[in-house]
Amino acid sequence: MDRNASNDGAEWRVAPAGAHKRGLALIALVCAAALLATAASAARPARRHPTPVPTPQALPADIKVPQYEAGAMPFHDGEKLVYQASWIGILAARARFTLHRDKHDPSMWTAEAWVETTAVVDVLFRMRDYMRESFAADSLETNEIYQRQSENRRFDEYTISFDREKDLVVSKKKNHKGVLTREFIASNPWGPISGAMMALTQALTPGSDYRYDVFSGTNRYVFSFKVDDRERIRTPMGVFDALKITPGVVYLSNGKLRSEASETTIWVSADKRRLPLRMEASAFIGTVTADLVEVDGSDSIASR
Repeated sequence: MDRNASNDGAEWRVAPAGAHKRGLALIALVCAAALLATAASAARPARRHPTPVPTPQALPADIKVPQYEAGAMPFHDGEKLVYQASWIGILAARARFTLHRDKHDPSMWTAEAWVETTAVVDVLFRMRDYMRESFAADSLETNEIYQRQSENRRFDEYTISFDREKDLVVSKKKNHKGVLTREFIASNPWGPISGAMMALTQALTPGSDYRYDVFSGTNRYVFSFKVDDRERIRTPMGVFDALKITPGVVYLSNGKLRSEASETTIWVSADKRRLPLRMEASAFIGTVTADLVEVDGSDSIASR
């Protein structure tokens, strides 16, 4: 495991000892019906000398991101989702997501996410990550993100602020080396959780395609979400009619990762709850599968 390689995103990674591949994944997550885990699996970029980038950094002129209005909300105060991820038959990681109204400002949502590897995987790569995101209850517009990444001996903290009047997103990374600040020009920016929640409020009819400008760590990601079809799947929570969604990486501020992205698939319940049921992502060896195993404290749901 290369402990010195770049790691700026909120990532769920499982890799065998000595491998230099890792998932770029769990970038766009959602609580509400809760987690929309969107991700791309990518090779670890080689170490290279830093190069200057424009500040603030704008999207390339050929990358367009539409504006969306929030649809019917399938989310509720106190929502909780729990996921388990497996890799080549091994229970590899757990993730927990909660959503609640801000105690000090009821017009805002607060979403929190915890992701940790299991004891077996800790031997190869130990991860204890946390994210908190605040956003408007009506429009879902992101206000602020806090991320804490504890991975092997690495510990990084990130704060991301969104100034929509100035079309400015400011990300700050803090660790033992000091503080790194990056600024981005963005007229329609989202956090991973709020962006995924916005996606889940859309019609999601088969054949539709959506695009979101998402910020996590010190990176910018433009994701596309193509709704492929409806299909019936069996999960640990029961049997569901589901929407099969293929996320894609249209743009990353780290272009090296963009060129190395590979296949990911997400299944979301086709009912009004829009529960993100399963995510599958290619890994260095085999596939990482994350399944919903608990909703609001219950580990079973009647089949839909």
